[in-house]
Parts: sequence; structure tokens; C-alpha cells
Amino acid sequence: MAVTHVVTFSWVEGTSAGTVADILRNLQEWIDRKEGLEGLESWQAGPDLGVNQGNAHFAVSATFTDQDAYLRYRDHPEHKRIIAEQIAPLIAARSAVQFGH
Repeated sequence: MAVTHVVTFSWVEGTSAGTVADILRNLQEWIDRKEGLEGLESWQAGPDLGVNQGNAHFAVSATFTDQDAYLRYRDHPEHKRIIAEQIAPLIAARSAVQFGH
């Protein structure tokens, strides 16, 4: 069964567009290397377009061949580093879901 992971973030007040662009660039560079990410089928991320009020500020959506592939992604040392150093300090709110299909 494939697994899709969706996470949204709202940033603390004062988080700049440049900071968010740096986070996205670092995440994308890690994904593009594909090291230790066997089973990752698709990955997209980006800031909210601002079409609807009340939305989160940023989202990541990733689909994996199975739950083990998702867990490799979740637990990957580079993923954990980016979260700890760049994302976690700026999170005002976070929501996530993983669903099978």
C-alpha cells in the first residue's frame, strides 16, 4: 500500500520569505540527491499561495511506495537536521497526516 504524507506549517511572526525560500531550497537539494530515499515516488513543497485566508503558510506532500519508505524519509538524518536547525525554531503551528492508498 502506498503512503502519502502531508504536513503544513504556520511560521512565527516575522519569518521572512527569504528564510522560507532557504528552507525550501535545502529540502529540495536533499530530495534531489535521493540518498537513502528509496521508495520516494513524489515530493512537492512550497509556500501557500495566499488564495484563501486562514491557511497554513507552507506545505510538504510526499508519496512513498510503502510505510517503510515513509519511515526512512521521516528518520533520515538530513531530514532531522533540517527540521531541527531550520524548521522547528520557526513553527507557530504544525499539522500532519499520513494516509494509505
